[in-house]
Amino acid sequence: MVHPVSVQICTLNESSNIRECLESVQANDPQEIVVIDGGSTDGTVEIAREMGARVITPGKLGLGPSRKLGYMSAATKYVAFVDADDRIPATWLEDLIHELDFGSYSALQSSLRAANLDSWWGRGWNQYFIESVRPTPDTNMVGRPALFVANDLQTDNSDFESLDEDTHMSHAFESRGLRQGIALSVALRFCENTRRENFLKWQSYGRGYRVFVDQNPDRRKAILLHIMWTIPVKRSLKPLLRGHMTQPIFGCLMAWNIWRGWRRNI
Repeated sequence: MVHPVSVQICTLNESSNIRECLESVQANDPQEIVVIDGGSTDGTVEIAREMGARVITPGKLGLGPSRKLGYMSAATKYVAFVDADDRIPATWLEDLIHELDFGSYSALQSSLRAANLDSWWGRGWNQYFIESVRPTPDTNMVGRPALFVANDLQTDNSDFESLDEDTHMSHAFESRGLRQGIALSVALRFCENTRRENFLKWQSYGRGYRVFVDQNPDRRKAILLHIMWTIPVKRSLKPLLRGHMTQPIFGCLMAWNIWRGWRRNI
C-alpha cells in the first residue's frame, strides 16, 4: 500500500549514505521521496535521481530554508523528515501514521538507536538515545526522523534557522498548541565515529541553542539547565548503572563542546 507521505531528505555530500537510506525509505512505500541537496560534489544527486527520488537543488540555502523548500512543495497528507544517515524499518511509516492519527499529533518523532555499535562513539550515542529519544506521549522537542501533518507545517510560513532548526520548529508548534510526541517505532542512525566529527557536531548544537535563546529569552534557563545538568549528569546516570562506565565522559564531552559553541556565538 502506498502511504500518502512525502519523505524528505536534506543532503550535502552523502554519497556513502544516500543509497542505503533511500532503500530503507523505499521499503516503506511512500507516495514520493524528495532529496533537497545543498550543493553536493560527490555524486549524491546522481545516486538519488538514479534511485527515483525527486531532487531539488537549491544550493547552499542552509538546512532550515532547505527543509521549508521541500515541505512547502509537498502535496501529500503527511511529510516525513529523514536524514541520510538514518535507516528506517519497513513498517516505520505505517506505524507512525497509525500512532500520529490515533493520538491527534501534528508531529511525531521516531525513537532512535545507534547503528554503529562497533565504536566507542557509537555506543555513547546509543546510550544517549535510549535516555533522550524514548517513547513519550507529549514533548516540546521533535527531532529527526519524524512524521508531520503537512498542513500544520505549511500553514506557518515562518523561516526557520539553519542552526538547530528542529528546536525552532518545535517551539513554533508548541506556541501554536500543536501536539508533539515520540513514537514507539525505532529507527537506526549511523552516528559520527571520530572525535573531530563529534566535537564539530556538538559545537554546532551550541551555536544553534544560542541563536534560539537570543530569539526566545524565556527559554534561556531551560536550555542552560539542559547543557549543564541534563546532558552530562541526568542522561549519563542510568547508563552508568547499567554498566556503561564511560558514559559520563561521553556526556561531559558533549556538554563541554555544546558550551564551546554557545560561547562562540557571544
